[in-house]
Amino acid sequence: MRRKLVTRAPYLSGIFALLLATSVACSRQEAKKSGFPNGQLLVETQEVERHLGDPDLRLVDLRAQGPHGYEEYAFGHIPGAVYLNWQDIDDLKSNQKGLPMDQAKAEALFSRLGIDENTGVIAYDDSGGLFAARLFFVLEFFGHTKVAILNGGFSKWMNEDRDLGDEDPKITPKKFVARSNPNLIATAEWVKDNLKNPTVCMVDARSPLEFQGKRTDPGRIKDSDIKRGGRVPGAVLIDWVDTINREDHTFKSTAELREIFEEAGATKDREIVTYCRTGVRAAHNYFVARLLGYEKVRNYDGSWIDWGNRSGVPVEKS
Repeated sequence: MRRKLVTRAPYLSGIFALLLATSVACSRQEAKKSGFPNGQLLVETQEVERHLGDPDLRLVDLRAQGPHGYEEYAFGHIPGAVYLNWQDIDDLKSNQKGLPMDQAKAEALFSRLGIDENTGVIAYDDSGGLFAARLFFVLEFFGHTKVAILNGGFSKWMNEDRDLGDEDPKITPKKFVARSNPNLIATAEWVKDNLKNPTVCMVDARSPLEFQGKRTDPGRIKDSDIKRGGRVPGAVLIDWVDTINREDHTFKSTAELREIFEEAGATKDREIVTYCRTGVRAAHNYFVARLLGYEKVRNYDGSWIDWGNRSGVPVEKS
């Protein structure tokens, strides 16, 4: 039997009083409950369901991309959620300037989605948090502090037979003011200047074959888009898919994730700089590092599509 389709109010919220409050007491409570140092950044399905219909929180659906993604959203989504194509929050030219996307476009987009500094945001997809993490990174870069990812995303929501909505919510635009934080992003110039810095750890979120230089794409994009394969010299590999439980798309435990990062050399005493091909998988590893309580984390957002096409920068292969 098909899951019940319901129409809800366009906003959700009270949940952020519990989940995304910035107070020290709430943060400690969430960390203790989840086991993650920054447990407030990860929301469970039952907690979202309990607060459907509350005001001041925006659920954002980032499944797939383009028309196909919207078709999936229109067929059924978490009640009250809005759809966002992840490609609308990434731009290589902006990445090369030290921005995840154009700032004016970010302000217009998030304002249109009804997000301001007081709006809590919960992002979800059906890809293990891959595209949700992209939104997390972009919002955090632009100074938004009330953002989290739905653990297990839409896949877990469906598997638990929870209600769906099939209507676009009516959105009241708000005013999003971007307050960029350059300490959360790296450019090619920054990476080049820090290649021999022992306090910096470059973390490659790609597949082993990409890391080894045996291919330049994850299987969806033509190799010819990038001139050279390989990795940033000295980088360590943490394939983003190794950070999630593949059976239900949830994040692995604190102990498991900490072990993955520490065994790779990405320890808390170093500044972690994530990268991949275009900055999306890198955003996922960025999120994991934040979830684990790492204090110094950057995303080299231009990633390999920038580094691999540059002349005069070194490349390693194996």
